[in-house]
Amino acid sequence: MPHIDIRMYEGRTREQKEEIVSVFTRELSRIIEREERFITVEFQEIPLDENAPANLLKAGSGGNGYES
Repeated sequence: MPHIDIRMYEGRTREQKEEIVSVFTRELSRIIEREERFITVEFQEIPLDENAPANLLKAGSGGNGYES
């Protein structure tokens, strides 16, 4: 059972995550010749910190101390 573990900063939308799952699953399925239904994807969201991308810091979860 292929499994994709994605670690990224929090703040992505549900739509963005759904697109990531769709694209990664489709492409892994194509490359390894395994049906998509056997592929799982898991997100591990990391809290925003001073190293997070600017676009996430601006949209940030208010009061985190890292907003520009």
